[in-house]
Amino acid sequence: MSLVSAVQIPYREARDGFWGEQTSTLNWCEEDYNITYYCAETINTVTNLAFIYLGIKGLRDVIRYSHSRVFIVAWLGYIVVGLGSMAFHATLWYSMQLADELPMIYSVCIMCFIAYSFQRPPAVQALVGVVMTAVAILITVYYLYAKDPVFHQAAFGFLQLATTFRGFYVTEWKLRPLLKKRNPSRADEQMRETWNLALAGVVMFSTGFVIWLLDNAFCHHLTAAKNHILLPWSAVLEGHGWWHILTGLVLKATTSCSTGGLTGPFPGLSRDPTARTRRRQNNRQPILVLRHWSSPPPPLHSFGPPQSTRKTGTRQTNPSLTATMSISNEALQKLVREIESQAIAAQQQIGLVRTQLAGKQREIRLAQLTRSEISSLPPGTAVYEGVGKMFVSLSAPTMQDKLGGQMKEMETEIEALGKRLHYLETTAKNSQEHIEKMLKGGGQ
Repeated sequence: MSLVSAVQIPYREARDGFWGEQTSTLNWCEEDYNITYYCAETINTVTNLAFIYLGIKGLRDVIRYSHSRVFIVAWLGYIVVGLGSMAFHATLWYSMQLADELPMIYSVCIMCFIAYSFQRPPAVQALVGVVMTAVAILITVYYLYAKDPVFHQAAFGFLQLATTFRGFYVTEWKLRPLLKKRNPSRADEQMRETWNLALAGVVMFSTGFVIWLLDNAFCHHLTAAKNHILLPWSAVLEGHGWWHILTGLVLKATTSCSTGGLTGPFPGLSRDPTARTRRRQNNRQPILVLRHWSSPPPPLHSFGPPQSTRKTGTRQTNPSLTATMSISNEALQKLVREIESQAIAAQQQIGLVRTQLAGKQREIRLAQLTRSEISSLPPGTAVYEGVGKMFVSLSAPTMQDKLGGQMKEMETEIEALGKRLHYLETTAKNSQEHIEKMLKGGGQ
């Protein structure tokens, strides 16, 4: 019996919800109110916490490293997108849908302004700001009029691509000369780190977009699979949740790349993008020193009198012999801890296997009772098999054969679990015996 079948939580049968009927123009593949009465799309709601967490981290970094204040606005927009998306997926209200989708447009417009106004004169920066504000207003007005989600998706995708390609241009043709001028010896390394970050963002966004498309195209098949494997495993098949997580990481990578490398008209962007790495290395240095100091171990007398109560005769006055005994005791303690951890792991596995065995035995008994009931039915009686939330009509002999095959499979699994249980019990018993022998032998 696999872990997936051992731990399964069924969905709610009812589909009524606290927030009432859907008024939004979109409804994603996750079934409504299938987990809780108080949230329409639970997985899609919870995954938006990634936006809020990364947005708070971004605000902290902007303040810590004195980046431009424009990034404060960008990260606040990032958090607002997460909150709006949570409200939309929790309620499926049209008003909350707008609270999700319009901040997406505004946030990408801010990033587009940052990319296109980099190293430009103040007049050009002001013009770019006016243009991006006008674009945001026009998109908002038309979307409120048309209520066409495809238009919103196309507008967001166009702005995202425009920002991305402009970012690539700025990175190679603007940032590289600045880094070479500031620190020629480390410019290539810094550019390599920046491009690796940009490439990771492209890969994550492409992966998220493909998952988003597959989630929409194969929703029926995914829903059937989710109803089969049930919670918590079915959460992995919620493609829109993965879209939230991956796009959140993409925006984090994009903004981190900008705040880490851009130096120009925005005050505070002249910091070294590898400063945080060096700071972390400096913070870790005391740990490295301690590890170097503790190997080889110092003489035992430098830590005070030995803790053993046995009389050691003249060995108490010989530091080298005392150190040798200390190493032997430490090795013994380490060995005991390792064996003890193996015994604990074996005991945990024993409990899990016993639970799986009990579950399989219950399934066999249920199959036997079902076969017995079917055999007592009059010939020609229709029987039904549950498939997710549907029922499929089968003939009684077909159902009998199917149950027989399932019982044989479960008997094979029970036999394998019995062998594993015997192995684990033997391992736990041997580990306990080893520990007792070492303790009685005093480490000899």
